[in-house]
Amino acid sequence: MTEQEGVIKYRLDFEPGPPPGEDLEHLKVCRAILHGLDMIGQHPDRYDGYGYGNLSQRTEDGLFVISASQSGHLETLEQRHFTQVLEADIAANRLRARGVLPPSSEALTHAMIYRLDPAIACVLHEHRLWRYGLNAGLPRTAATVAYGTPQMARAVEQGFRSGQLSGKRILFMAGHEDGVIAFGDSISSALGVLLHHWVASR
Repeated sequence: MTEQEGVIKYRLDFEPGPPPGEDLEHLKVCRAILHGLDMIGQHPDRYDGYGYGNLSQRTEDGLFVISASQSGHLETLEQRHFTQVLEADIAANRLRARGVLPPSSEALTHAMIYRLDPAIACVLHEHRLWRYGLNAGLPRTAATVAYGTPQMARAVEQGFRSGQLSGKRILFMAGHEDGVIAFGDSISSALGVLLHHWVASR
């Protein structure tokens, strides 16, 4: 049986508050494109009806804003559907965030990617290219590593440190069915990585 999608596994310290104040218009357009391609979404016959996919943007203070948990069914997102991550303690499996809605279950993995490279400005997590990527021999985490865990964050770190991700900017989660992460130094470059592989997969 596959693991249930969308379940938050880290300890969340959530502060109810206003939506993020950052300009997220480009991120919202990117999200609408990914939803239109079914890379982010929600269907009753997939993952027990839970939503899938998420995306984030680094903020000027060095932190990041991420899409809210279980927002995959929405065609477009409003400001309130994004949550500000205030602190991520990967070793302790703890996240502190503030917003209208709780953050995505993959927030720890996003936190690790931003921590590893200060040039990364956007992280995208989609659910369409997985089998293509595994068959093509693209960078991947071990099949024993579950999503949303410190182990996944460390597996991403290992991919960076080993040079596996050098020039690739994409990682396939072998232990998280359909899970794919792309990233870049801008929203458009991260989206370009996914669109390149989307075309190659067809």
